[in-house]
Amino acid sequence: MAIKLTQVAINSFLKSDKKKISDEMVSGLQLQKMSKKVVWRFRYKFGNKDTTIKIGDYPDISLKTAREVARSYKELLARGIEPLEYKRQREEEIRREQNKKTFEKIAFEFLELVKGKVSEKRYKSNYLRAFNYYILPQIGYKKIDEIKRDDIIKVVKNVKKINLPNATNKGNKTYTAKEVYSYLKKSLDYALNLGLIEYNVAYGIDLDLILEKHKKVNMKAVVDKDKIRDIFKKILDFEKENELGSKLMQFQALTALRNSGLYRMKWEYIDWDKKLVVYPPNTYKGNKDKYILPLTDTLIEIIKFFKMIYYKSDYVFRESNVREETLSNRLKDYYIKLGIKEHTRHGWRSAFKTILTEMKVGSFESIEKQLGHRIGNEVNMSYFRSDMIDERREILKFWEDFLYNRVN
Repeated sequence: MAIKLTQVAINSFLKSDKKKISDEMVSGLQLQKMSKKVVWRFRYKFGNKDTTIKIGDYPDISLKTAREVARSYKELLARGIEPLEYKRQREEEIRREQNKKTFEKIAFEFLELVKGKVSEKRYKSNYLRAFNYYILPQIGYKKIDEIKRDDIIKVVKNVKKINLPNATNKGNKTYTAKEVYSYLKKSLDYALNLGLIEYNVAYGIDLDLILEKHKKVNMKAVVDKDKIRDIFKKILDFEKENELGSKLMQFQALTALRNSGLYRMKWEYIDWDKKLVVYPPNTYKGNKDKYILPLTDTLIEIIKFFKMIYYKSDYVFRESNVREETLSNRLKDYYIKLGIKEHTRHGWRSAFKTILTEMKVGSFESIEKQLGHRIGNEVNMSYFRSDMIDERREILKFWEDFLYNRVN
């Protein structure tokens, strides 16, 4: 028998021997005594089946709340929806929502996988930097399945607006943006394979339509004979103030070596007896074959100077933990300090080729070999294997005499 439930009626029920009471205000609503607690239940019939669904414990759930929940179940029944199944579905949705991972969590899981597959240097300077500075600050907080195509495009476009701490130059932001996009796509592929998303929203984005084309800046180079010797004299005079910086600049000027050649030169590459530096394949600007640098007596003396400084390092011109960008910026700063604006460290390569060609010193092939350039196509290369060491050494001796103003 149902009665109109009130707080007084409930208190009386709790003191009585009755096991349950029903509310006449909302049919199907019951308060039932269990072994250790009292619970609200809603009893209903769906189809030919009688079912009871738990609303909650009393007094945690008040009479007012119990009636509201019971009425909501009655509304579901009126719409042909089974309340118990509806409740299960809602609980599952809530559970899934609570268990959803943010993009940041997925990113760190992905980075842990990458960490074991690439070098530590690449992991930190490429992957970790891309996520920490360009990606996570913008979308790290979002749930993984909430990442939209527009989010990816926004991250990629914003790369050019973000300046990294302690960065000395902007660099090729278009290349960086493409790199960021690649890492984003890979991390979302990881989420896709875990079943956390239905499809990868990063696919199909045409970067050429959303990114500015990188404008290549031509390196400055002085090719006038008198001016280039004046610049070299400034570098020699710099030795009084900064001997290490001056010696480093001298070596590059005398060899027309790339920055990467300075950075990657190891003590183990030096053949002291033959006066050579032999770079193994893929250690000098992606060289498929070994690159050999002939040494003059002056160059050997410069290397011996660095041997006194970096004798504990694997490398000739730097400590082992110094980054290539750091060495390059160090050279750049030296030129700025000397007030050399019309000529860059890379400009020695243009000056070397132009001036020696004009002075008819050395063959075209020997000059190109010294610069580490490929000569002709693959067929020509197969027939032209000579490193021309002797001729190149003579060229370097002439170039040295020219810069020291010993020849006109």
